[in-house]
Amino acid sequence: MEVKFSQERIFWGNISEDILGTDLEKDFFEEFENRSYSQYMTSTTNFTAGLHLSMCAIDLKRGDKVLCAVNSNPAIPEVVRHFDAEPIFVDTEDGSSQIDLQKLRTAIKKSEERKLKAIVISHIGGEMADLQQVKKIIGKRPIYLIEDGTGTIGLDRSEIDNIADVKVFSFDNSVSEMGVFATDTAKIFEKAELLMNHGIVYNSEIEIKDYIYDVIDTGCQYRASKIDLFMAIHQLQHIDNDLEIRRNIAKDYFKGLDGLRKISIQKPNLSHSYKNMIIRVDKNRDGFAEELYKRGIETRLLNTPLHLFSYYKNKYELGISAFPNALLDYQQILFIPMHIFLKEEEIDHVIDSITELTKKMV
Repeated sequence: MEVKFSQERIFWGNISEDILGTDLEKDFFEEFENRSYSQYMTSTTNFTAGLHLSMCAIDLKRGDKVLCAVNSNPAIPEVVRHFDAEPIFVDTEDGSSQIDLQKLRTAIKKSEERKLKAIVISHIGGEMADLQQVKKIIGKRPIYLIEDGTGTIGLDRSEIDNIADVKVFSFDNSVSEMGVFATDTAKIFEKAELLMNHGIVYNSEIEIKDYIYDVIDTGCQYRASKIDLFMAIHQLQHIDNDLEIRRNIAKDYFKGLDGLRKISIQKPNLSHSYKNMIIRVDKNRDGFAEELYKRGIETRLLNTPLHLFSYYKNKYELGISAFPNALLDYQQILFIPMHIFLKEEEIDHVIDSITELTKKMV
């Protein structure tokens, strides 16, 4: 397809506007506000950029501490370390992939005199974490709550939308990895907005727009491109239908895999996006995955517990058994196929294969 450009007006940076339109960010947030509302929002190039911008906006500094679940996205402690701050890991609940609230409470108490700056909470696997309880645990302490809201896009967020100080979302797909930075705090957003474009401010006294500028802080280019915005709008417009498809697939899995010996399947949950479909294999999970692979079924693992990675294990001298619940999850949990293009016969093949393999397990 050949794209022809109008030569009537040629301004710097307007080529993408000729193709995609001039108000894509406005159009995106009109769609996004139906999913999650914040007083101040902006797009970012990806989730990691949004998280980095969050840490800049709360003024994270060298020696500060940030708590997160030990099975979080590796981008979370990675960003923290870029500030020469320290990530502190918290174990998960027994039998759940969500952060253990009692252990979080203990970690906060231990860290109160150690420059604890923020807590990052993720919704692992698409299951909503209990942000209300996390906020109660924080209480009046001067600790920022940052939400990784990626797994909740499309869900009813009405009960959690105004809890976190900062929310970061991701629209990962094969074409775009756009993120969203959101907050209800004007001071946080003012800092973020300044840093989003290299700390640049323009001289408003000059009639020509964006003509003379100054740099007053060290920022970066965090803002998403128009292509990213275009793809994210398309994704949002289909998200309700996609969620319904995944929930119907989940129902088929619940029905077909319920009651099997040696494995268990996650419980039905209306506040779940089923971004991933989880089964637990009692013994020899990897061997089970290999047998499924021989039958043409690809599986994935839960996030590797962060303390098992060489960098964090060596730097903070963390033992393998330091986080037993997350370790057991990692040893047992398997993500079976879950996406909107799964055909009925493919779902049946997964169910039949798992059923057959469980009958052979000792």
